[in-house]
Amino acid sequence: MLSITKSRFAGKKSAYWKYCLMIVSLVLVSIQIQAQNGWTQKANIPTPRAGATASVINDTIFLIGGWLNNTHSPINGMYDPSTNTWEVKAPMPTARGFLSSAVVNDTIYTIGGGYPTSTNKNEAYDPATNSWTIKANMNVARINGRAGVVNGIIYVIAGYPNERSCEAYNTQTNTWTSRSNFPESSGGVVSVAVYNGLVYAFGGGYYNGLKTVYAYNPQTDTWTKKSDMWTPRTVSQACLVNGKIYVIGGATSEYNPTDAVEMYNPATDTWYIKSHMPVPSAFLSCAVVNNKIYVFEGTPDWSGTTGGSKVWEYDPALDPVELPTPVELTSFTAEALDQKVILRWTTATELNNHGFEIQRKIVGTDFATVGFKKGEGTTTNQKEYSYVDKNLADGKYFYRLKQVDFNGQYNFSKTVEVDVRSLDNFTLEQNYPNPFNPTTTIGYILKEKTATKLIFLNSIGEEVAVLVNEEQDKGYHKVEWNAENLSSGVYFYQLKAGSYVETKKMILLR
Repeated sequence: MLSITKSRFAGKKSAYWKYCLMIVSLVLVSIQIQAQNGWTQKANIPTPRAGATASVINDTIFLIGGWLNNTHSPINGMYDPSTNTWEVKAPMPTARGFLSSAVVNDTIYTIGGGYPTSTNKNEAYDPATNSWTIKANMNVARINGRAGVVNGIIYVIAGYPNERSCEAYNTQTNTWTSRSNFPESSGGVVSVAVYNGLVYAFGGGYYNGLKTVYAYNPQTDTWTKKSDMWTPRTVSQACLVNGKIYVIGGATSEYNPTDAVEMYNPATDTWYIKSHMPVPSAFLSCAVVNNKIYVFEGTPDWSGTTGGSKVWEYDPALDPVELPTPVELTSFTAEALDQKVILRWTTATELNNHGFEIQRKIVGTDFATVGFKKGEGTTTNQKEYSYVDKNLADGKYFYRLKQVDFNGQYNFSKTVEVDVRSLDNFTLEQNYPNPFNPTTTIGYILKEKTATKLIFLNSIGEEVAVLVNEEQDKGYHKVEWNAENLSSGVYFYQLKAGSYVETKKMILLR
């Protein structure tokens, strides 16, 4: 009779192998979830940076330029998705970030960029010879213009500070031609994709994102308004895959990057929600190879010191989420009243709406949930909501809504900002931005209801315009001033409120 002696280590070995199997199972589950969402992390960018531009030639991606630690970069890195490897190529002649690029006849044209001073540089890279050629400059210098190609002509749209500019570049004749202006008065940093001979421009704005969409027809030199995106955004990216356009990342407002991804069907003018990016990212770069989108991280916090290093492959075929947003949010506002903020928002329709998380942040911090409002479930009737955030210290606050449906899907509203101030004294604030071109905002506090006059003066003290001349209530007020008809220089603005008089300087810089 055979006897089997059980080792005193057998129990430990069994537990060890069970532990290993558990780890392997968790890894497989993680991989499966990642594949289901369509997002897969790839080899990191060797030199982290934001505001680079990505172009594709022969199924390889060239990531060029960028911005890190408040310095522009000329780096030209080639990424091969088939081997998941990077290779350094000849650097761009002019170091610059926040530029755009386009490909015509296997040549990459890198256009514009710079910060804080914009440039109109145009330099061409030939991967076959690994060499650069200086080309004709754009007519209008700008940061973050976006380029699309139709029939071999490059169209560069919007940007900053020339937010409505649209120019066409003919690579054969090396010439630029001005085209019909972008429709939005604050066009800013759009994202661009080309479909069926039309150039689609998504979002835009600069300090606050837009949700507007326009299609540009080069043949007729006309713009057509399309259905708005769900998520207002600027500094995002747009990529075309199998007739659908994917708008990825960006920022809903300054310092508020987003991870939202939406799919647009240009044939039906319809929007769908897709799986979120792994992390929020603004000033990112994207390119398409073999129907997969490669996303190169920008910055998670808007700053010029934090450049992204991560790369993701996004396969739309593995992302089944194509649900229209469950809630149509028609307005969202914030009003400061002494040391509290009143938030108000309205929905036109709701579908499976569990409710709204109210999220708040200040500069330098992340959003945190400070309250919750229950939704109406499903309704086609207009609904109004409000929330009061109390006992706040003086300062600037940012708010957004996180709308959550009953299935756990969520979507963020645009971000609104508000200044909480003590109303104990009359105050005239410094305009912002300053220097400005051509619009700026002037804020002031009235400690009591009084006759108020706010005037705009030239450098020798002559009155140029009257911005306010009426009796106003106690509280914080602000006025936006457009100086598009004035030349560059030093100007002044003056507030008179009862016996209170104060004057401040501003600079118009074109």
